[in-house]
Amino acid sequence: MKKLILISGLILAVYLILMTVIAPQADAPSAVAVKAGEGAVHSGYTVGVSEGRIAVFRDGELYLRTETTVSSLPRADQLKLEEGIRVDSLKELKKLMQDYCS
Repeated sequence: MKKLILISGLILAVYLILMTVIAPQADAPSAVAVKAGEGAVHSGYTVGVSEGRIAVFRDGELYLRTETTVSSLPRADQLKLEEGIRVDSLKELKKLMQDYCS
């Protein structure tokens, strides 16, 4: 029972951290909009692996690294993450992270 409570608490903590880090980005239009004069457009996210953990890359740069180890996932999911999973929106990213990190 204590293990279940501990695991639930850990999952909740990861979720809250993700929502704290990712959610504010949704409110910042400059983060996804065309920057004035530069012509640069945010091209989405890639969920992959960094230092053996699930990570999010944005425009090729490390954006977020979770505490969830890739080795704890089924082999099929490990292979998908090693190849990189592209998502175009923050909504898709949140759903994917909930699937893998909870």
